[in-house]
Amino acid sequence: GRSVVVGVESALSEIGVVEMSTSSTSARVAFQGERGAYSEAAAREMFAIAGERQAPRLTVDAIPCASFDDVFTTLISGKVEYAAVPIENTLGGSIHANYDLLLRHHGAVHIVGEHSFRVRHALLVTKGTPKSAIKRVMSHPQALAQCDGFIRRNGWERVPAYDTAGSAKMIAEQKLHDAAAICSASAAELFGLEVLENGIEDDTNNFTRFLLLHCQPLLPPSEAPCKTTVVFQPSTNEAGILFKALSVFALREIDLCKIESRPGRRVSVSPSADGPVAKRPRSGNSASEAAASAQFEYTFYIDLLAHSSDQKVVNALRHLDEIAPFVRVLGCFPAEGILIASAAQQTQPAELVRLRSQRSVAMRVGIIGFGNFGQFLAQWFVAAGHQLFAASRTDYSAEAAKIGVTFFRDTAAMLRESALDVLILAPSIISFEKVLGALPMKLLEGVLVVDVLSVKILPKEAMLRALPASCDIVCSHPMFGPESGKSGWRDLPFVYDAVRVKDRHRYCRFLSLWEEQGCKMTNLSCEEHDRMAAGSQFITHLTGRVLGKLNLSSTPINTKGFESLLALIDSTSADSFDLFYALYAHNSNSTEQLTMFADALESIRADLLAFKQAQR
Repeated sequence: GRSVVVGVESALSEIGVVEMSTSSTSARVAFQGERGAYSEAAAREMFAIAGERQAPRLTVDAIPCASFDDVFTTLISGKVEYAAVPIENTLGGSIHANYDLLLRHHGAVHIVGEHSFRVRHALLVTKGTPKSAIKRVMSHPQALAQCDGFIRRNGWERVPAYDTAGSAKMIAEQKLHDAAAICSASAAELFGLEVLENGIEDDTNNFTRFLLLHCQPLLPPSEAPCKTTVVFQPSTNEAGILFKALSVFALREIDLCKIESRPGRRVSVSPSADGPVAKRPRSGNSASEAAASAQFEYTFYIDLLAHSSDQKVVNALRHLDEIAPFVRVLGCFPAEGILIASAAQQTQPAELVRLRSQRSVAMRVGIIGFGNFGQFLAQWFVAAGHQLFAASRTDYSAEAAKIGVTFFRDTAAMLRESALDVLILAPSIISFEKVLGALPMKLLEGVLVVDVLSVKILPKEAMLRALPASCDIVCSHPMFGPESGKSGWRDLPFVYDAVRVKDRHRYCRFLSLWEEQGCKMTNLSCEEHDRMAAGSQFITHLTGRVLGKLNLSSTPINTKGFESLLALIDSTSADSFDLFYALYAHNSNSTEQLTMFADALESIRADLLAFKQAQR
């Protein structure tokens, strides 16, 4: 991914920074919606990322507003220091209301940051309500559309609501037992509801870009990767006018990453300190042309991948001023980052903290069990820019050095020295409980612990018994390995279950490790996973090993089907018998599958004998 800037900023003294109400480590941020809405989560997340490099950490006082209009009014009135508003979604497109409000309040508000927020929809119900009792689902129309396939499969009625979190609030207040809300999982705790399913959206590429707004233009250093948002309105609707306007950037090799048009009335033009002074609009050539212009005056918004102080940008805007009677800069800010100002930092030079975006924030990941599969995972994570640490009884220091992993022979030393975000447990299924029991539990306080085993109930129950209560626990199963995933992980299944998660920000960052590689993300309970795996994964291994006992070999008259069987034998025999045994011994559903397999063979044998008897 592209490099991203997140700023915990000290503003330049001439900017006139708004002082925070409490201290330099807190901020009041307005958002639209009820508490528990995605906008609140996005606001907290962008400040959480900035706070990762600041001590003490930033705290956010999120202020809910009934409408986007109220968000802007609350910011301008000085009741809050910042506002977080959505501007576009990868599935639903642009949020036009906020483009219009940026234009209406230009000069009074300024864009000082942006953040791509991963939207994960959850199904919330009143506690104790089974899935079978649900008859209707309530949410914002866009959320309903994003979960259309899930809703259709369950045959539920759609009930549009004004807000995602508002639908959860309504179900809680009215104690509705036949309805469910689609919103963020965090709303469950807020309104006393139960998360029935998580990650129910049809498309995992569901991101909303949020803008952080401030009443003063907090300019980042000119050397930082930046965006500049410009709004302009051409003088006339003549042939080629948009081409002429955009050419002022193309001629100077200024990269544009976004263009948006909005119809509306002609913007009144007056001198402004935050943009070029524009000429008065020229009149049309006829009365009919003027009438059409009055109805459809188009305003264009563009994002430039450049700093507003760059001389090329300054010259381009001066050139654009000759074509358009209205040109304004709405903000200059770090690409996929934010600028945060405080009174205590007001007279100090600006300083940027460089991080990656939320889609790929660099994480410190430890792996215990650094065999073939552990090395396979580590290699991909290192390539994505993450810091990897590994511990194993076997000396893999040479292999670790080749792929950029810090290796420890002692697990306790790794845990003490590496300050992990996530610990991945990747031993064999058979040795899992022994490896888990040997971990120094005091050093695991507050860490997210994840297993990657092919069975799920075993590690879930073992980790819940053994790990400290402060540990977050996720059970996962990457359903691929070094051979099937050697060319990439796109569309390969990754199954996960949030067994115990308090730090949802870190949990989302962990999921992004897999999402960024293009994995097909499947949220499934451990119990459901093992039930399905017995009928798919175990039966595949069983069939391959049964066929292997027949000593089949290739012939000159192979059919496609027979070649598929030979390939199955090869792939299953390549795995150790320990794995095959573990899939059987540690998944109670596999015993039933083995019995059914034997019964099926006997039934087919009986059918053949009966048919033979009938031919006589």
